[in-house]
Amino acid sequence: MPRLQKLLRSLFGYASIVSSAVFIALAPSILRAPLPHASSRFHAEPVSLLLIAMRELILVMPVVMAVMTGLAWWALRKGLPSARSRALAASISSLLMSTPFLVAGIAIVRYSLAGAVEVTGVLVLFVTLLSLGVAGLVAFGKRNVPFAAEAGLPHVTTNAERLGSLAPTM
Repeated sequence: MPRLQKLLRSLFGYASIVSSAVFIALAPSILRAPLPHASSRFHAEPVSLLLIAMRELILVMPVVMAVMTGLAWWALRKGLPSARSRALAASISSLLMSTPFLVAGIAIVRYSLAGAVEVTGVLVLFVTLLSLGVAGLVAFGKRNVPFAAEAGLPHVTTNAERLGSLAPTM
């Protein structure tokens, strides 16, 4: 399990860099992309509202994912006590980020919005993000699994251990 944790630590670092770059590239779109308003072409159907929500999630999630995966990478790299919880949060953010790509893939196929290359690209993004999230939950989900960040740290003797070693033996 520690090998998977070390691999995920590296992947969280790369995901943070890529998510930051995606957010920087999407920043102009976020600033000038208002929510759709009622017009003759807009129909408030459940599918339309779901696609609008997924569009907003795709625009906002890269910054969330960049922060979460960056914090997880840093905590795992430094062996901080909060590393496990931050890794779980990064895994959950990856799972959340995969959701709009699944919905987009379904919408592309259902409404014939693009060709096979575009559908394949969207589904590859979905599978990649889903795999990162599931692997993170598997690697850091159990409390009793050996933790790779703690394996390299020297053992610090606590006061209770010092007092226990001074106790007389019978």
